[in-house]
Amino acid sequence: MDAEVVIVGGGPTGASLAAALADCGVASALIDPRQETAAQAAEFDVRVYALRPASISFLSRCGIWSSVDASRVCPIHEMRVYGDEDGSMLRFDAYRAGLAELAVMVEDSNLQRAARATVQSKTLVSVLAGRSVVDGRWSEKQVELRLDDGSSVRAQLAIAADGADSRLRALAGIEVQARAYRQRAVVANFHVQRAHACTAYQWFRDDGVLALLPLPGDQVSMVWSTPDENAECLLLLEPAELARRVSVASRHALGELSLCGTASAFPLRFMRLRSVVAPRLVVVGDAAHNLHPLAGQGLNLGLADCAALAGTIAQRLPAESPASAALLARYRRARAEELAAMQFATEGLHALFGTRAPGIKYLRNAGLRLVDRFTPLKRELVKHAVGRMV
Repeated sequence: MDAEVVIVGGGPTGASLAAALADCGVASALIDPRQETAAQAAEFDVRVYALRPASISFLSRCGIWSSVDASRVCPIHEMRVYGDEDGSMLRFDAYRAGLAELAVMVEDSNLQRAARATVQSKTLVSVLAGRSVVDGRWSEKQVELRLDDGSSVRAQLAIAADGADSRLRALAGIEVQARAYRQRAVVANFHVQRAHACTAYQWFRDDGVLALLPLPGDQVSMVWSTPDENAECLLLLEPAELARRVSVASRHALGELSLCGTASAFPLRFMRLRSVVAPRLVVVGDAAHNLHPLAGQGLNLGLADCAALAGTIAQRLPAESPASAALLARYRRARAEELAAMQFATEGLHALFGTRAPGIKYLRNAGLRLVDRFTPLKRELVKHAVGRMV
């Protein structure tokens, strides 16, 4: 088949881009290895996202957010960040920042189903479900991707939205700069004794970064980014002992916790590309960048990639191809500043709180207390955290 754009990866990033391009009048083929999305389980997913207002705005514009099950989302009205010293805390408040919320918690499966339903309703999107890319050829005039069922898709532009281990990125020979953190993110959901009041908590600890994020009702989602050895120990604990360990580590901010379901973990790494564009190719989302989850910005950056790319393509000249070198250069420039700033910030925080050097502990905790008292700086940090509302 032929399309203007072929997108590899049917997750929230790829699907939202296909929907946004359709609204710009651009026909795309969306290649999704999954045959269908999973049914909604009664228990909350352990994989959840804290979506910033700019991400919600983009998902709303391309029709996805209206299909999300609102009963399973939870706003974040306040965030409290604690250092590794008593009295060291930084607090962000949506009301004081003039926002309805700082972010919204949504499950992966909830967002996946909404995204799939939306793209299937778009006449300019051809969803190729249950198929994978096995080979690709680039020429001056087009991209041709061969699929595992023997069929091919030809397009002017290919977009890799197929995750950190992107097959399309590898086929295109894009150079990757990666480094393992030697940490894992241990994730689990808990019932809480004390109401979370739509507040997100984060603790910088000697054994990593612990976050408790609000879910509907009396539940929270835990993300504990910790060295591999400690992650292994946490996963081997009995449910009651894991809940006790997390209750103590979180300083009983939400009282005693009890585990819902089981805990799991995934390895953490830093990854970036020398360039997110190449002739007739754009790499977006996790295929383009991986950051430490301490900032919770992974999917937000991917959705910002899609918003910027769709906006750039929508503004092209009448005779301009979506794969023109000038257009792809405009997109690369549009994303360079935020990606560099977020990579610098997360790497800096990880290094700052990961070092045991004498005197650094005092400086980093004093810094948290100082920022908490300096309202203009807090406002500026919130402005960057919520994203550009375009």
